Amino acid sequence: MPETTANDADNMMVEAIERDLNDVDVAMDRLEKGTYFSDEVTGAPLRPEFLAANPLARRNPN
Repeated sequence: MPETTANDADNMMVEAIERDLNDVDVAMDRLEKGTYFSDEVTGAPLRPEFLAANPLARRNPN
């Protein structure tokens, strides 16, 4: 199994940050459209306690 280099770790961190920023952009877009508090697939309201713990959530947990 190959070892992870510092450069690999840096790239992984940058990719994770980019995913987080994308999730924030999606949440902001949903907030502007008025759909932030709704499950993006079913349209059901997101549970307030779940959304409070996971502000980037887009779906209710199963």
